[in-house]
Amino acid sequence: MKAKPTFYRQRLLIALLEVFNGKLSKLDLQKLLFLFMQKHFQEKQPYEFIPYHYGCYSFQASNDIKTLINYGFLKIDKTNDLVAINRKDYHGINNIKHQDTKSLENFAHEHKNLSGDTLIEYVYKNYPYYTIYSKIAHKFIDEPYKKPASLFPHSAQDFYTIGYEGITFEKYINKLIDNNITVLCDVRKNAFSMKFGFSKNMLKHALENIGIEYIHLPELGIESEDRQELNCIRDYKKLFKRYENTTLCTNDAVVALSLLKDLSSKNKIALTCFEKDIKYCHRGIIAKKLNVLYDMESTNL
Repeated sequence: MKAKPTFYRQRLLIALLEVFNGKLSKLDLQKLLFLFMQKHFQEKQPYEFIPYHYGCYSFQASNDIKTLINYGFLKIDKTNDLVAINRKDYHGINNIKHQDTKSLENFAHEHKNLSGDTLIEYVYKNYPYYTIYSKIAHKFIDEPYKKPASLFPHSAQDFYTIGYEGITFEKYINKLIDNNITVLCDVRKNAFSMKFGFSKNMLKHALENIGIEYIHLPELGIESEDRQELNCIRDYKKLFKRYENTTLCTNDAVVALSLLKDLSSKNKIALTCFEKDIKYCHRGIIAKKLNVLYDMESTNL
């Protein structure tokens, strides 16, 4: 059994449970954690959220709850579906920063009477963005939230690219939502990542639950062994030149490029891979190829 949780955010989560009498429903825990993030953390938030089926939802928080249960810090009361403190010898509130302790205590006092439907209504009315995909929004608000028009008007010759380096899973999904992406095309050879959320199954599941189609195009990827020893921009240029003259010339790649053109005619698509800077990512070479072949213009998100 671990002496203490690995990450500071996990200690915050336990501390929040403690100031709310040691137990909360899964839904209340997500909502209260969301509110605390909004009200206390102005800059980088330990947990970020996306609009989901019951409002604001953090995949990272949900995963951390499972981890903390596995290590014995928390438990599930299956009778009432409550997340509860399990380790009586560990106190999260004593293992966080003093200013966070004071903020949590003040937050708990301010929100002690919010739970269940009352809490949901409070969050929905004050943070309507998170009701976009809610299955229960009609019970709490009169007008459903409308997504704003994209910053970039869509045409059949437009598409987008996005890398997930340096951003959280939730921030990444919010970028897709904000830009009204309807199809995400994963151009990694192997859609696996050590970074939370970005392996194929979880990414596909999360996106398709909010109406964004996920398509994996491994034929447009680069083998991992070919990406070794990339120490400077010249190494990348050599790799991408070889990629353009070999991989992108195969029959499978030609078919995949044609599919991207067809998808773009009816959908707002984005190509995704790891690197934040497109000049270090082969999705930039794919974008140039689509521009040459089909006069398609890309924007990197």
